[in-house]
Amino acid sequence: MDPTGGAAERQHVATAVESALANIDIVSLIATFLEAKDLCQVKATCKSLGSASDDSHEASLNGLSMAEEAAKRIHEDASDEEKAMLPRYDGENWIELYHHLLMLRTRLTFDQLVGSGVEYHGGDKRAVQGRKPNGPPRSSQALCGNHIMRAGKHWATFTSSSSFEDFQTVGVIRPLPGWEKRGLEWFSPVYHNKFHQDLQRERTNRWEGDYANWEGRDDFDRDCTTLGMLLDLGNGTLSVYQSGRRLGTLNDGLAGEYCWIAGFLGGGDFSIQRGYNVNIV
Repeated sequence: MDPTGGAAERQHVATAVESALANIDIVSLIATFLEAKDLCQVKATCKSLGSASDDSHEASLNGLSMAEEAAKRIHEDASDEEKAMLPRYDGENWIELYHHLLMLRTRLTFDQLVGSGVEYHGGDKRAVQGRKPNGPPRSSQALCGNHIMRAGKHWATFTSSSSFEDFQTVGVIRPLPGWEKRGLEWFSPVYHNKFHQDLQRERTNRWEGDYANWEGRDDFDRDCTTLGMLLDLGNGTLSVYQSGRRLGTLNDGLAGEYCWIAGFLGGGDFSIQRGYNVNIV
């Protein structure tokens, strides 16, 4: 058996792979099967797709790494509606933007549970429930932390197995990366005395706008089990819908980045889904 034959074959395969990776169309096709974090890993470990600062011609295209150029092309092929929801920030990495595009195309999930009084229902990240404590109930929150909304219109439907109660809240909040790892026993964004400074430390230049309390809450039927919410960042409003009817504006003057949130003080449960069916009763 000639050992040089095997080496030659391996070299031939390696050359063919390297040649394929020099084709941005092939790289873009491969990228559509990868999560953003996997694309970052490929960029870091594969010289042919690596830094645009590399000396090799194969490593860059239009001043971008091959991996970033692939992510850019995927974003350019997105629908007009998706692009309206995902304008690119100045200097933003294309792979980061690709991550947000993937999140926009997936089901909403509660990715962050902050406080000891909330847990997943049946292991499903689309459904959460309040955990009844042994002592006094303490507020806890479930955030759709991976699904950041920065522009355009975003619909969500919140459903409870029982009627909405005073100890259950839904709405939007600024992104709070890593807060699920803080080990907080309880958390409520409205308790400014305790959490105000920590929340202000999370402020970025993507936090804009202000808000006012909503009108129409007197029309709210507390026996309902489904609420629709529309975050319209073009108008800067968060509106509430019930049984296909708009109840009013919950907040206005909104701008910048937000994610969906559900809060608990004791029991209760919520599930979330993207969109809203106006025929829901």
